[in-house]
Amino acid sequence: MINLLKNELPLHYGLHRSTINVPSETTNEEYFDLLDGGRNFVVEYKSGNVSFEHNNKTEIEIINYEAYIGGFSSSKFERGRKRCDFILYEAGGSADSFIVLNEQTSAIGSTVNLYKPILGKNKAVIFPGGKYEKVEVQLLKTLETLMDVSTISLFLNKYKRKICLMSYVINDPQKMAGLNAKQSFSGRYRMLESRVTGDNGAELEHLEINAKGFEYRRISHDYLFKLS
Repeated sequence: MINLLKNELPLHYGLHRSTINVPSETTNEEYFDLLDGGRNFVVEYKSGNVSFEHNNKTEIEIINYEAYIGGFSSSKFERGRKRCDFILYEAGGSADSFIVLNEQTSAIGSTVNLYKPILGKNKAVIFPGGKYEKVEVQLLKTLETLMDVSTISLFLNKYKRKICLMSYVINDPQKMAGLNAKQSFSGRYRMLESRVTGDNGAELEHLEINAKGFEYRRISHDYLFKLS
């Protein structure tokens, strides 16, 4: 995948850079976390924003896709292009191998705040469904960017388990004041969803993501996501 991002994607989109950096790390730990925004993005278990369990302990390659796209700054390709945080996959490509596109987000106080509308610079609503909607768009657009490159599309499709994963952290578990009934119900539902689905994450229907052969799942950092 690293070579494809260094060579095939820039060629496909007509990008010219003397040096193309694909920030990546590997791990074969059974338990580990990913942290968006840190110098090292593979971190100790429960010290990041999303936790993973990998019983097979084979080598996993993790690409900081957000930083990779950011490396094309000042280009028409990069400006406004939606991107997820990380791509992680089992390097060995076994029969049960996986590839995961991960987008991380957070809220203060309650899951309710994950669906508060997001406003643009001019105060216009750009994501009426809040961070839930924004994450879906970032994951879908990442898939579209990657799968438009035929060699990358072939690479993605060789994996048996293909997942777009929204992971979220609630930084303050206390209930926020002034929630209306609809918001309160939605918050309770998502807390129940998290408890019921646990380490598998909640599998949700997303027609466009599913049409590309990927599952769409959502998980709280209260749980770890089982890769194998």
